[in-house]
Amino acid sequence: MSSLMELSFGGWISASIGVAARLGVADVLAEEPKSADELAKSLDVLPDTLTPVLNALTMAGIFAYDEQGRLTNNETSEPLRTNHPQSMRNLAILLNVLYFQSLGSLVDAVKTGQPALNLRFGMGLYEVMEQDPEMARILDLAMQEWTRPVGATILEHFPFDNVTSIVDVGGGNGELLKTLLGAHPHLRGTVVDRADTCRRAAAALQATGNEDLVERLTFQPGDMFTEIPSGADLYVIKNVLHDWNSESAVTILSNISAAMRDRPADAPEPMLVIMDPVREYDSGSVLRPLIKLVIGEQGTGERTEADIRRETTAAGLQVLSISPLPMDLAAIACKLAPAVA
Repeated sequence: MSSLMELSFGGWISASIGVAARLGVADVLAEEPKSADELAKSLDVLPDTLTPVLNALTMAGIFAYDEQGRLTNNETSEPLRTNHPQSMRNLAILLNVLYFQSLGSLVDAVKTGQPALNLRFGMGLYEVMEQDPEMARILDLAMQEWTRPVGATILEHFPFDNVTSIVDVGGGNGELLKTLLGAHPHLRGTVVDRADTCRRAAAALQATGNEDLVERLTFQPGDMFTEIPSGADLYVIKNVLHDWNSESAVTILSNISAAMRDRPADAPEPMLVIMDPVREYDSGSVLRPLIKLVIGEQGTGERTEADIRRETTAAGLQVLSISPLPMDLAAIACKLAPAVA
């Protein structure tokens, strides 16, 4: 088969990954290797229709067959397990189910500049989430998986001695703040996000039985385009700005800046850490701009360091440093710019 033909069938492999992730194949195989018939019975699917999917995945190096012809996990499939320390199961579902469906509208996105997902579903990502609670849950968990390595790096390199309160703008299910508050018992945190997101996140946290974290971490429904809670020592915003064009990004950052300025005169100066892709600090992946064509607001593009500095300046902020983070993100530390007389 020619290289072009193999690449043309690549989408079929992606769809098969989505099937395996959604069915929980890796979770079942974590118990023991299974024949196709045994696996199909465990998953309550048909053996004859499951086998082509499994064969495609093993051909791509995802899962393997042992000497008895039974399917097993391998190094590549292990992160599809729900309880794997670096699990990517929900990310795989999000990318290879919801976003994959949107790729059918990619040519229209190229022609019009409208996000492919909006063209496919007739609404934006968050409106889709409101109508599909199960996919909304998967989105929350996918962002948790995406956040995990970033939180560990922030803990390692950011000093929290002079910080007592943190606001995470668009913080989803609170994974970043759970990591930070878990390591620093003196911290309190607030996640600001959509009402439906906050409702799911608060219920999930309550269900853990972690009374200390329940008491120190709150979820506050809000709109980052109108107002951000004031009074925090540290504001963070991760994986948000890249979904919006420059005008929208300046609006969001200006609201954070206004919240930072709304404090007593003798209060410590607050900080903002933006965690977002910056062209000079990513690994050069060609896929990130493609993702923007699928879900990004019209006019969204790759941000350079110059773009970030221009947008933060317009919002009344001053960049102090830019440092690389895992997952092709950069940490942009900011303080309030001096007030203009």
